[in-house]
Amino acid sequence: MRRTLWGVAFGVVVGALGAWIALRPAAHPAPEEKKSEGAEASSPAVVKRSAEGAVIQLDPATRDRIGLQATALAQTQLAEELRGVGRVLDPSALAVPFYERESARTALEVAEKEYQRVGALQRGSANASQREFEAASAALERDRAAFDSAQARLVSVFGPELVARRDELASLVRALVAREVAVARIDLPVGDPPSARPTGARVAALGDEEAEPKDATLLGPAPDADPVTQGRGFLVRIEHMPWPPGTALVGFLTLGDHPRSGVLVPRSALVRYEGRTFVYVEHPDNTIERRPVEIAQMTGDGAFIPAGLAAGEQVVVVGAQQLLSTELAGAASED
Repeated sequence: MRRTLWGVAFGVVVGALGAWIALRPAAHPAPEEKKSEGAEASSPAVVKRSAEGAVIQLDPATRDRIGLQATALAQTQLAEELRGVGRVLDPSALAVPFYERESARTALEVAEKEYQRVGALQRGSANASQREFEAASAALERDRAAFDSAQARLVSVFGPELVARRDELASLVRALVAREVAVARIDLPVGDPPSARPTGARVAALGDEEAEPKDATLLGPAPDADPVTQGRGFLVRIEHMPWPPGTALVGFLTLGDHPRSGVLVPRSALVRYEGRTFVYVEHPDNTIERRPVEIAQMTGDGAFIPAGLAAGEQVVVVGAQQLLSTELAGAASED
């Protein structure tokens, strides 16, 4: 009887085990396949890189996520500019020679009047001795020499053209002393003389020339050559004194009679990478090229680029920085 019970129990266990094995779902490689598909989807950009840039192919989902927008470039013309470097000059070093000249001028005018007075007394046989006349004459010569010396120092600071414009120079110096304006010197590279006289200027702090430069008034040629650059220099007036004396500047001198053709690229299209400036150009086949550009001039409407881009080409103006990040991530995953 006990053997019969054990046999029945054993049969029940074996039957249950067989049923469990029959009903258990078979193992599928789907998770691995899904993992493989996910790995492929994690690379949204196919990147072909070159020494000058890269060509990118994005999948539709990535394009939608970034929200890429492109605009066609239009041709434009801007006056040619020459690029130079310089610095904001110390206002006291400019003002002191002017006031020394004015002081010498006043002394000379007093000496001339005294000389004329003594001369008139002597000619009229009045109470004016020869000795007094000679003293007045000597004082006049001394003050004339002092004035000529002060005038020469002033010319060595501002140049003969600006010194000849006496009222303009006086107004400039008063504004300098009040720190309402600044005067900067911009020197062009040696061997790169302007083909015509500059008619205007724009300046920016050195290292920040991609920011929109400030308009400046051209005062005239500098009186001497810079001992370092040895190029031709120009003095410019900057309103509101935005930088302290000694600030290094980059200057752009305008040649009004020499316009250049190029395209104007919106600021949002410009990206910086490894010390260079790039734009993303979208092609009709939906590939996107990262192309290096050289900015010739920054304006309120964007960057003027005379070469490397053509009118009608589509440049990315929304999502350019995100596109660079996606490109670099895609290149890293391929590596």
